[in-house]
Amino acid sequence: MVATLVQLDISPWSERARWAFDHHGLAYTTVEHVPVIGERKLRRLVGRRDGPATVPVLIDGDAVIADSWDIARHAERIGSGAPLFPEGRLDEVRRWNDVADAAMRSGRALAVAATLRDPAALDESMPPQMPGWVRRLLRPINRQAMRWFARKYGLSLADLAPHEARQREGFDALRAGLTASAPYLLGSFSYADIAAATLLQGVQPVADEYLPLGPATRAGWTQPALAREYADLLKWRDELYRKHRRRST
Repeated sequence: MVATLVQLDISPWSERARWAFDHHGLAYTTVEHVPVIGERKLRRLVGRRDGPATVPVLIDGDAVIADSWDIARHAERIGSGAPLFPEGRLDEVRRWNDVADAAMRSGRALAVAATLRDPAALDESMPPQMPGWVRRLLRPINRQAMRWFARKYGLSLADLAPHEARQREGFDALRAGLTASAPYLLGSFSYADIAAATLLQGVQPVADEYLPLGPATRAGWTQPALAREYADLLKWRDELYRKHRRRST
């Protein structure tokens, strides 16, 4: 039976799960989660009544795995190819995962705020099969849904400066780590690199070749000043994708 990944295509956490499965040569199908509308179904799936139920979620036979880290670990157990979690270095991988998580939560806040400001980005966030005139009609509802999404994840949108500062902390840590061990954080390609690469989604998304996005969505996820300041990290990310991001069939 082929595993099913419930995901948000644009989510860096979903990309980590996809990348791990692809790296290990595992077949899977994806189901796109629709925030708000799909919330009740997602809660039933992961068995949660309280607290946020989040994607990605992997359904593999009787197993339901609801965290990108755990999904990657599962892929390592059942897949083939070079390990992403080198023996004896799990704590180091976890530390880079935590660095990426902290900074990417702020990146998500900035992206949500940008989407709320741009009607075209709001329209692009709706299901692609929805006609344009329906998207325009539903903008007020979609705007409320986006604010609900921010509340679900505890994203404060009143003052965005702290979010940018937390992103910088993550980027500076990554730059220092790569200076010591480039081109890989642990000396060879690992899940630490995957987590760090997806962190940069919050400053400038990777090319459409790897993650197709509408122009307004791509603009909403791009922070031009940070992209200039951390151009070296973006160059590293793009090279990592070129070398290591291959799709399973």
